Amino acid sequence: MTLQERQRSKISKIEYCLKEYSEYDYTILSEIQAKQTSGRGRKFLYNDCFIMLDTETSRKDTDPLPGQNHIVAFTVSIRLCGHNICTLYGRKPTECIECLELVSRAMPGEVTYIYVHNLAYDWTFLYKFMIDKWGFPQKQLNIKPLYPLVVEFEDPHIILKDSYILAQRSLDKWGKDLNTEHQKAVGSWDYDAIRGQDHEFTDAELEYIEHDTLVGVECLDALKKSLNKRVYSMPYTATGIPREAVRKIGKKHHAHENFLAQALTWDQLQKAEKCYHGGYTHANRHFLNRTITGDIKCYDFASSYPFIMLTHKFPMEKFTPFRNCTIKEILKLKDKYAFMFKCILIKPSLKSDAVEMPALQLSKCVKTIDAVTDNGRILAAGFAEIYLTEIDLAIIADQYEWDKALCVEVEYAKKSYLPRWFRDYVFQCFEEKTTFKGGDPVLYALAKSRLNSLYGMCCQHPVRPTIEQDYKTGEYHQIENEDLSDTYRKYLNRFTSILPYQWGVWVTAYAMQNLFILGQCCKDWIYSDTDSVYGSSWDDRKVAYYNSKCQELLKLAGYGPVRHNERDYWLGVAEFDGEYSEFRTVGAKRYCGRSKEDGELHITVAGVPKKNGAKCLNDDISRFTSGMIFDGETTGKKTHFYFHSAIFIDEYGNECADSIDLRPCDYLLQSEYEFDWEKILYETIEVNNYEIL
Repeated sequence: MTLQERQRSKISKIEYCLKEYSEYDYTILSEIQAKQTSGRGRKFLYNDCFIMLDTETSRKDTDPLPGQNHIVAFTVSIRLCGHNICTLYGRKPTECIECLELVSRAMPGEVTYIYVHNLAYDWTFLYKFMIDKWGFPQKQLNIKPLYPLVVEFEDPHIILKDSYILAQRSLDKWGKDLNTEHQKAVGSWDYDAIRGQDHEFTDAELEYIEHDTLVGVECLDALKKSLNKRVYSMPYTATGIPREAVRKIGKKHHAHENFLAQALTWDQLQKAEKCYHGGYTHANRHFLNRTITGDIKCYDFASSYPFIMLTHKFPMEKFTPFRNCTIKEILKLKDKYAFMFKCILIKPSLKSDAVEMPALQLSKCVKTIDAVTDNGRILAAGFAEIYLTEIDLAIIADQYEWDKALCVEVEYAKKSYLPRWFRDYVFQCFEEKTTFKGGDPVLYALAKSRLNSLYGMCCQHPVRPTIEQDYKTGEYHQIENEDLSDTYRKYLNRFTSILPYQWGVWVTAYAMQNLFILGQCCKDWIYSDTDSVYGSSWDDRKVAYYNSKCQELLKLAGYGPVRHNERDYWLGVAEFDGEYSEFRTVGAKRYCGRSKEDGELHITVAGVPKKNGAKCLNDDISRFTSGMIFDGETTGKKTHFYFHSAIFIDEYGNECADSIDLRPCDYLLQSEYEFDWEKILYETIEVNNYEIL
């Protein structure tokens, strides 16, 4: 019998239990094996098990105004070798700290990993108690203010990791997607009840807090097995899942050397970041606040970004300055060369026959004068200055006319396909996602996550400002006078740097181009969101032609369909995604439609839960209009109120410190658009040292 088999045999004999933390026999945890890390870096012994921590909180009273909250329950679940060991629970933050320390010291390893699903929330309530007992963390990595990703303490050597950013979904959905043994006990905990730290849990409440962490460790264990990882080497984020695979494959193909051969300088990186734009999301201004009836259909692209990475050509060499370059020259050379530049337009305006979905984005402009806008897009202006790629320019030139134009800071690079090894991996991920669907839930979830993360790996910012937390005040701040150019130089020299940032920039540019082609396949283009078009009077022949061109591009690039269950699945093609008898929109990320399939109203409003939000309409689509209020009690939408204080005992005997109060939050539906064709467009404009062409 191998060592691993003996370990499993031992662990399987441990009977799972739910125990109050003070009543548990911690000597049981000495059976957990300590394993040595491998690979580069410092070697250490880690405790080979998954641990998840969760807390529940309560308000102090029924005061309708936001106020300081406190912890009323915590659970710690432990699992290894596919076997749940225990779930420990308590009530107070100091008890939680004591429990974590008892768990860590009872196990033989040096380092203990503890996951928290949405670490940012629990950390706010616990960190002052942790610091009071363990001292300041020796390491903390924040992805943004108020959101720590990893926190490491020295004694006990505990590393807290966020599992939400790894799963990219709620704990409830994660458990369902991976078909875990336990499922989140939704509805068993009354979040409106006022509880103190002397509260006696009901059986339903105990089941709720127990399942919260059991689902978590079961999901982590399933993910570990599918990734063939170890506890210490689990990726931090969802993009970390494919990143390691890409690096391993890339290493065999000299990917880092090729990366350096086309790496941007620090100044070029800043320019590329200005050229980058997200997905195109917009509502046709002529249909705002109107109920459209009849033949409204939605088409969306199948794996839009992966398709682009397989079939389109990208800048594949270093960018070189191109002096005295004109718009005409860029458009002429756009198929062979990639360009990034600043475009200066004098009196741009939408052409009278242009599609009613303007492309020029106000927020990306460096400067504008007298801009007439339509929900964040420019209809006309006296002056506009914006950084573009050649793909963006082609769309804008097709839509707009102007008095004069100038291209400055122009740089260009020859275009080619992305490396074959990388494209083959992209296609492999699509193939796995397609063939695993309906089969093993873990493999399917992983394959889907890999495919969706490939684009994110390309457009991830190479360097970010360092964010630090002031442990006394709880506030976060960015380090002043940080030399990010030096950080970027170090990034370039790391052998793991293999995917140029500019690839991600061109993916989104091509995606918008494809969206505008699809949008012209219907008579009335009503709404779009990144990879989907809602419209009426679709021309089926145009859609079929578009799809045939996608298939031709795939074949030209050396790929074809994935055959599964006697059906061919093609990347990039426009697929029917629903039909609506009624449709309304009041702007980007704010639309509603009555599905012909189930007769129900379905909404998408940024920040409003879909299912409960639809209830506010009372099955009347005309209520979905600018000025409508989605009440927080119905939708479940909440807002965060942060409270900072030293550790204290409140009047009810509860241990308190920093906290978050979640309160129902109403949402006002607004159109947020402005356009006025009568607005006079004039202002004196100076362009120093440039010749206006």
